[in-house]
Amino acid sequence: MKIVTQTDIIGKRLGDEKAVELLCKSGFDGIDYSMFSMHDDSSPLRGSEYMAHVARLKEIADSYGVKFLQSHAPFPSWSHDNDEEYDKFIFDCFKRGFEISAFLGVKYMVIHPLSFTNEGTDFELNYKLYQSLRPYAQESGVKIAVENMWGKKDGKFSATACGTAKDFRQMMDMLDPECFVACLDIGHCGMVGEKPADMIRALGHEHLHALHVHDNDNLRDAHIFPFNGTVDWNEVTEALAEIDYDGNLTFEADNSFKNCPVSFLPTAAKYLHSIGEALVGMIDEHKTERKTES
Repeated sequence: MKIVTQTDIIGKRLGDEKAVELLCKSGFDGIDYSMFSMHDDSSPLRGSEYMAHVARLKEIADSYGVKFLQSHAPFPSWSHDNDEEYDKFIFDCFKRGFEISAFLGVKYMVIHPLSFTNEGTDFELNYKLYQSLRPYAQESGVKIAVENMWGKKDGKFSATACGTAKDFRQMMDMLDPECFVACLDIGHCGMVGEKPADMIRALGHEHLHALHVHDNDNLRDAHIFPFNGTVDWNEVTEALAEIDYDGNLTFEADNSFKNCPVSFLPTAAKYLHSIGEALVGMIDEHKTERKTES
């Protein structure tokens, strides 16, 4: 299992090139490329030279023997008010995201499902969105990773698109596994009253091939380093071992980088990698236990 993290916050603070180099030096096996900056007119991903920028990132990673293994498209994935200009813009972002991800060698690109309701999954709307993107996944060879989301109802967190184990499984059963996989966001689960271990088992080896690993306090969408919140990591790693999870351990814990002094970022990144080693070790221990019991 490879230990991976995203470029998001470090990329915003240092720029993509320095972020990729820092993560490579910190021991990560792979990189999750965050493409959220496409919303910014000044982003190098918006200009005509975007592929030259991406090629430079790949060159840096290659020099350290590190691969880009996952990516994340910008969001929200559609407007809530029938804004045709935004909807065309975000769809074009997705198409560019497939091109960039394919060039980098990325296997899975996360595209958020639509969550227009305060609670539950709009299966018809999401099926329509994902089917419209299916040809680009097929052409690029990059699978779309669907993520569990959350919203608010009456001032409290609620499970929206794919937010419950039942809904997430139903959505994945509707989609072609040749083009779609599930990306379980561990930290989102507890916000809506779901146990990550239950969702892992519900998705199973069949659908779960990607993760967003981070901890949460369930008071906000904290996205902090594991072992600093409410997640029971022993239960999580036990469930991953049980389904024989075959994906990577990909962190989305970047809020812990937000307030670090720039000089401390290398230390913080190395610490996050060490947490990844601990979690992988826990998964391996549970696998050994299962073999011993059988």
